[in-house]
Amino acid sequence: MSQDDRGSGRSSSTRRRFLHCASLGTLGIAGCTELDPRRFDPRDRGPDEPESDFSTLIATWRGHDPATTMTLQWLTPETELDESVSVELSPEDDTSTRRVQTEVAQFGGSDLNRHRADVTDLAPDARYRIAIDGAELEGAVRTAPEDVTEPITFAEGGDVGTSSDVPPLHEQAAVWDPLFAVVGGDLAYADGWHEGRWIAFLEHWNEYMRSGNRLIPLVAAIGNHEVRGGQGETPDEAPFFYTLFDNPHREHAYWALDVADELSILLLDSNHTTAVVGEQTDWVEDALAERTDRKHLLAVYHVPIYPSVREIDDRGREAMRQHWVPLLDEYDVDVAFEHDDHAYKRTHRLAGGEPDPDGVLYLGDGAWGRGTRDVHSPDERSYLAVSESELHVIRVALSPDGSRQFRAVGPDENRVDQFDYESAHGSPDSGLENLPAD
Repeated sequence: MSQDDRGSGRSSSTRRRFLHCASLGTLGIAGCTELDPRRFDPRDRGPDEPESDFSTLIATWRGHDPATTMTLQWLTPETELDESVSVELSPEDDTSTRRVQTEVAQFGGSDLNRHRADVTDLAPDARYRIAIDGAELEGAVRTAPEDVTEPITFAEGGDVGTSSDVPPLHEQAAVWDPLFAVVGGDLAYADGWHEGRWIAFLEHWNEYMRSGNRLIPLVAAIGNHEVRGGQGETPDEAPFFYTLFDNPHREHAYWALDVADELSILLLDSNHTTAVVGEQTDWVEDALAERTDRKHLLAVYHVPIYPSVREIDDRGREAMRQHWVPLLDEYDVDVAFEHDDHAYKRTHRLAGGEPDPDGVLYLGDGAWGRGTRDVHSPDERSYLAVSESELHVIRVALSPDGSRQFRAVGPDENRVDQFDYESAHGSPDSGLENLPAD
């Protein structure tokens, strides 16, 4: 890798492999339908390449105030950069610098290290240049606003993987200049074992999830493919996920992201490493009760309560309907983003599972790269308004006046679905013609 590549924090090999696969066609080409994760492993570098490789560098928020904090993290072989290094964030409009030392930890049970820099005391709604170990990278990050006067835009989806469909979907999302992106589980499809798939996933995110040179922060919920065993396990069975996306509040993967006083997103664990019933549900009720003044109140979790593909009563959905749905209804949650089915769906507004104009909208079903499955139609399942076997990522735009706009887009820029509504009590089908193209 050249010095220029090192400074940018990107790996040109990712794009070359993607373009090569695209030129051949993906069917029947070994290593192209699902890019071979071993080819992304930094331990395979030749001796003439630089010691440090930031191709896996990502930005994220893990539970602190996103207006004043940013977490940067990346992977290295254990034999390189075992010691802490300095990370500097410098505002683009002045000369002040925030400098911290990285925390180094083993990446799950692998022979990789994870470097992490939790940078605090940043200015709200500000862009910062990045330097690592004294070398300035060709990249930047931006904090969230403290006072919201413009719409908050973010990208949302789940079930990603590393296929050749992922880069076009990432690029679609990056064009929207989202403040951040939420992935509702099944990120790398590593199943708690395959660190090489995480390297592939992180390299994709680093290269394609950029708005200009700005790293788009990744906010993650846990899914079954993060966990050895899938469901009903403990955090110890999801070592890679918890090394990257642990939160400072508890040793479990449920927490809340709060952006100013406008937006709260509850990220939940649909029985992968924490049971639905009990401590997590108690926390959900407390968290919702504390956020009744939010203009936009959302939930994100992996297993859909109202699936478009799978059976309605499998994968622990009954417990979620019994314990979570009444809370989502009671506290007027606006949208619940669901995943896992590898399809696209939008339900009617629902209360207690029945259509209700003041109910919760259930959206998504997760196909940000993984192959799609056949869906049930709205005629077959009355809670569905739209169901499609389509890859997609969702653009979410939330305005200070309470209006919301949603647009699901495929890898070829095709619109899978679009809708908006003006308030928590409006119609999700109003104003379709006025939704912006970008």
